[in-house]
Amino acid sequence: MAQLSNRNKQVLIDAVVHAVNEDYRGMADDFIRLGFLAPGTEVGPIVPALEAIWSECRDESIAAFNFRSVTDKFNKLVYRYPIRIPERYALVIRSLLTQEGICMTMDPDFKFLEVAYPYVAKRLLTDDDPVLRSRLIQVLFQDGVFQWSRLETLLDLASDAPSAGKKLDLSETMVDSAKVLLQDTALRTMLLDALTQDNRLHLDEIVRLSTRLEGTVEPREVVEKIFAQGPAFARSVLLQWSQNVMSS
Repeated sequence: MAQLSNRNKQVLIDAVVHAVNEDYRGMADDFIRLGFLAPGTEVGPIVPALEAIWSECRDESIAAFNFRSVTDKFNKLVYRYPIRIPERYALVIRSLLTQEGICMTMDPDFKFLEVAYPYVAKRLLTDDDPVLRSRLIQVLFQDGVFQWSRLETLLDLASDAPSAGKKLDLSETMVDSAKVLLQDTALRTMLLDALTQDNRLHLDEIVRLSTRLEGTVEPREVVEKIFAQGPAFARSVLLQWSQNVMSS
């Protein structure tokens, strides 16, 4: 038996975000934070190896992908670089391999990513955990540029996630987004820039997103909640503004 601390979980989320963003240097640094590499290890030589592994996995179709294929490729790194796998993560990996094996025994057509991707996408879009909210922003923005295709993919995947007969509801996410935008001037600027990237208005992308959002957001509910929380919104903005003034 083993337990992962909240910090370990957050670093694992960071590693997933770095993988999605193809930030292999960041992923290598995560290995140090997770204890796979000793503090102070020069990660430069490992970065190309990580890129090669994840590039191969990314090029594979979801139908061909399985968790064992990733672990087999990663195991080769252990013999080439000073990587050690802490016991708690060895147990997690063994648990995931066992669960995948059981599922494939019950259903030979079971696909690991067809279950995992929609679940992760839905958590990123709907969970009110501030940590996950910040990771969502990291996924959607790369080098300050808004990634329209990633948002569309997340929406498609989240809509396919099992939810006990309930449809995907992003109303709370929209309310939370309004709060963040009111408080974060830099993020507001980045979002406005996203609408006019490459010196053009991204109407096509906006129309596609609006189509995907149909049935997932109740506009009246969002507006009512924003107005109901108006005083709280105002206090939050004033507090953030005063903190910025004091810090500067």
